[in-house]
Order: sequence, then structure tokens, then C-alpha cells
Amino acid sequence: MQIVRFLLILILATLILPQTHAQISSNAFYSEPTQYGGGEVEDPIFFYQDINGATLTAPPGINYQWYQYSTNSGAFEIMPGSTGSMLNSIGENGYRVEVEEASGNRTNHYCWNFVPDAQVDSVGIPFASCDNLRLTAYTQNKTLTYYKHKGDNSSLTVDYGYEWSSSPSGPVSENSDYTAFIDAPTEDTEYSVVVGGKFASDLPPAEASKSYSAIAVEAKYTFETEGTADNEATDGSAPMVVRFTDESLGKVTDWEWTFGDAGKDFVANPIFTFQKFAENGYPVVLIARNLDAGCESETEPEVFTVSEMVVKVPNAFTPFSTPGDNDEFRVLFRSVNKFTMVIYNRWGRKVFHTSNPEVGWNGRIGNRKAEPGVYFYKIEAEGFNPAEKAELEGLVHLIVN
Repeated sequence: MQIVRFLLILILATLILPQTHAQISSNAFYSEPTQYGGGEVEDPIFFYQDINGATLTAPPGINYQWYQYSTNSGAFEIMPGSTGSMLNSIGENGYRVEVEEASGNRTNHYCWNFVPDAQVDSVGIPFASCDNLRLTAYTQNKTLTYYKHKGDNSSLTVDYGYEWSSSPSGPVSENSDYTAFIDAPTEDTEYSVVVGGKFASDLPPAEASKSYSAIAVEAKYTFETEGTADNEATDGSAPMVVRFTDESLGKVTDWEWTFGDAGKDFVANPIFTFQKFAENGYPVVLIARNLDAGCESETEPEVFTVSEMVVKVPNAFTPFSTPGDNDEFRVLFRSVNKFTMVIYNRWGRKVFHTSNPEVGWNGRIGNRKAEPGVYFYKIEAEGFNPAEKAELEGLVHLIVN
């Protein structure tokens, strides 16, 4: 029973443990796997500074036979006399070794070998618009070709690798191809590419750069709303005065501000007054242009809302009892253009008058404190919109605790 259990454990372990794939080794300074794809086992690609000193070593075994790839036949052809575990004096080509193991099992192993030579002539910009750029590294890299020997025998080439950068930094650094399609920058930029950087530990990479004079613009702005606790408020009472500050990027030569139905302006930093209530508000849009290049950019609408006229009246105040709290009889208002408020005592005598809705009655008649009790008010108000009027009459209690 113990033996059976041991055998079951051994079988399970064999199934669960990852199976290793022995490969040819080399004295190359750098290696990477092939890119056959399609489920094929990838082979090593070895890179050397000088192929004359290159050696290949087969996985452990008792007998060996080496083969060399032939582009004429599209197959690995036997190398007579190459029957040792190590192969010397190789060329830039593919090799296969057949290994006979002590068990009698025969396995085949493959590799490819190259001396890379990265060369880049220049960085070009074959396409440029107000929105996008195409950068291209024009190279004369030595072509390193290998073949899908277990598949359709189609050819593949080694990717030298492209490392893009820019000053100022930008999205091109995310690209690793010989060409990059990116958003057009709004400031003059130096683009650089390094080709063959993965070989840099032993072989110098190739480098090139290109200066680009930006033509693109990006419309942006900030604003401050006067007379509000939050100076970035997009809603308020008329007249609503807003200071706009252009912060567009790029070589802007022309500005066009649209304030909904309220009007337009064509300066960089306008101060605009919204006078009237509009049911859907005022969508503000900035269009920034580079007229020299024919480029423009437009912001998303920012809606500014002007309140309808509001006048609300309290029914009591305590001018002498709680200093700093409810000291004045004052209306709550928004978007009031014209205003009058008159207050009378119980005998019809006028005790207070104002045409400013921000001014309230402090409970005094002249320099004398008014008697506590009931007073009468009459208010007339007009808004900024036509026919926007209000007439309010009522009682207010002057309370002394």
C-alpha cells in the first residue's frame, strides 16, 4: 500500500511540476527568444560582438550531431564531423543539435546567431498637422533574419528596438516602434530616438534627433466671478461680472470668446458682465487660433447661470438684544436692478427708507432706539429682465429680549 501511494504521488508530481525545455547555450553577450508565435516553442537568438569567437554548447547527452540552416533548401543540413557537445567557428546562421541522452532518447535543439549593427540616418516627420505628428526613424540597420523552421518556414527579422524621448517630455516615450503617431505638441520640441539600446552593454546604439517647431494650440482659460464667496462660481446674481484669463497653450495669435446669447469678445483676457436671467444659462466657449498656421482649438462649453430676481423678507429682527446676530431688518435678494424699501410705524410715520437692497434698518430712528413692536414695510423691486417686478407689503416685529 505504501508503494502504491508513493507511485501515485510521483505521478502527480510529474504532472504538476513545470516541464523544462533544455536549450543550446552560448558565450554571447546578449540573447532573446524568437518570436515564432502560433504555439511553437521559442528558440534562443544569440548576439555577439565578433562571430569569430562564438561557441555553442549542446544540452547534456552522450552523442551529438550538429546541423546548419540552409536558405536554399529551407532546412537544417548535417555538418559532417561536428559531433561534439560544443560547436566552434560558427557563422551568422541557425543551428540545430541532435542530442542522444543516456536513456537512448533523442532530442533536437535550435538557435540563431547574429552580430547586430544598428545604424540610424535621421529622424523625420513625414506628416504634421494641427492635431497629429508622425515621427519616423530612418535606419540602415543590418538585417538579421531567421525562419519558422517548425512552421511554414516564413522569415522573421530581429527587432532592434526603438526608444523614443522628447524634450519637453511627451507621449512619444510610450512608443517602441520605428515610427510613432502622436498628438501634435503645443511647444517646440526636440525628438530623439535610440536604436539598438538593448545591445548597449557591449555594442554602441545608434542615435538621432529632430527639432520640431510647434504650430498646434490648445484652448484653456480660468475665471474669477466678482462678488461671490467662491471666485470660481458659475452661477450668481445679476449683474454677474466675470474676469476671464486665457491660459491657452501654443502660439496663439487670435481669441474668440462666445458668451452664449449675451455676446462675444476678441481679446485675450475679457471682463464680461452677464445682466439677465436666461433659462438655459450662458455657455461660454473660447476658440484659440494660430492664424499663421491655420490651427485652432475650442474649449468645451462652461455654462454660467444668472439667477432670476429674488426678494425675500424676514418677519422679525432683534437689533438691541443679540449684537452681531439678526441686528438689521434686511431683505434677501438676487438679481435686483432697482429697489426701494420704506418702513412705517403703527401711526403711518416713515421711519426708514433705502434704495439699496444691501442696506437694512438697524432699529433706530435718527440716533434714538425705536420702540419694540410691529412696523410696516413696503418694497418695490425690479429685475434685469423685462416685466420682472415685485411689490411686497407686510409686518415686521422689532423684538427686544
